Amino acid sequence: MPEAVQIRRFVPDDAGAVIALWQACGLTRPWNDPQRDIARKLAQQAEGFLVAVQDARIVGSVMAGYDGHRGWVNYLAADPALRHQGLGRQLMAAAEAYVASLGAPKMNLQLREDNTGAALFYERLGYRRDAVLSYGKRLVLDGAAPPPAPLAQTLVLASRNQKKLAELQALLAPRGYALRLVSEFSDEDVEETGESFIENALLKARHAARVSGLPALADDSGLEVAALGGAPGVRSARYAAERASDAANNEKLLHALAGLPEAQRSARFVSVLVLLRHAQDPVPLIAQGFWPGRILEAAQGANGFGYDPLFYVPELARSAAELPAELKNRVSHRARAMHSLLRQLPA
Repeated sequence: MPEAVQIRRFVPDDAGAVIALWQACGLTRPWNDPQRDIARKLAQQAEGFLVAVQDARIVGSVMAGYDGHRGWVNYLAADPALRHQGLGRQLMAAAEAYVASLGAPKMNLQLREDNTGAALFYERLGYRRDAVLSYGKRLVLDGAAPPPAPLAQTLVLASRNQKKLAELQALLAPRGYALRLVSEFSDEDVEETGESFIENALLKARHAARVSGLPALADDSGLEVAALGGAPGVRSARYAAERASDAANNEKLLHALAGLPEAQRSARFVSVLVLLRHAQDPVPLIAQGFWPGRILEAAQGANGFGYDPLFYVPELARSAAELPAELKNRVSHRARAMHSLLRQLPA
């Protein structure tokens, strides 16, 4: 079973994961630089910047503060895969407790007029719409940063996996991008020392950009099994051993779940994509995607790679390895992450 969600204070190493979460939740705007927003909060009532963590992964955030008259809340975000499980309510309770500890008599927040889902959420928490108008004036222009230089049409993929190349190339081709494997430029392997998919994707992307001189795309993905506490997770490719084969990893997974009924075999694929314009790019593009399913008791299908033969997709009534490539490229975790990434690129 997944670990219980823990809410703690934000630390600077959380920044990449938090920004990716905000992007996945649609909270970022061209006129606001999220890194500057984080820096501002760390300079003012930093203890009111909270994150929710489950299985060593950032799954939620909230910024809370008190201006001497009322409390405020911003950047409330919950992992889309964990919606309707009480995570937003937990974060708001923590934010309210923090603001109350500062002596604030009330809490206020702002919503966009068309955000009816959020309005209903806050009403369920006891918030009521005030009969006021909200005015704003920007005192500091973050910029949307100046328009980026056009991205080169050829990218280096931080992988040696031909099947991963084919899957991602199919998703990028309609936008005119071509991929080359990092193995064309270097035989050096990157040590994946990160404790999250985002950290490892960044490590791989920076290495690939450095050795190739090209913009770099990195995917770090894996399988999270609820009954195993999120394992194999970031060690998915090395689950059985370093440089383990797909067959060895699958065999170990089946052994770990032996005897568990279908209801206890839920799992999901996770993909994090990182795109760097150059090796020192200070503002990488980050996107993530999730694909829920469950683990079969025996392999089915001959397509795909990795854990695909064991990963059953209920809404399609087939394993991932039984899906035609064209269909998988529309519904997989990488497809979902790629669609999120493409929305961040110039048309």
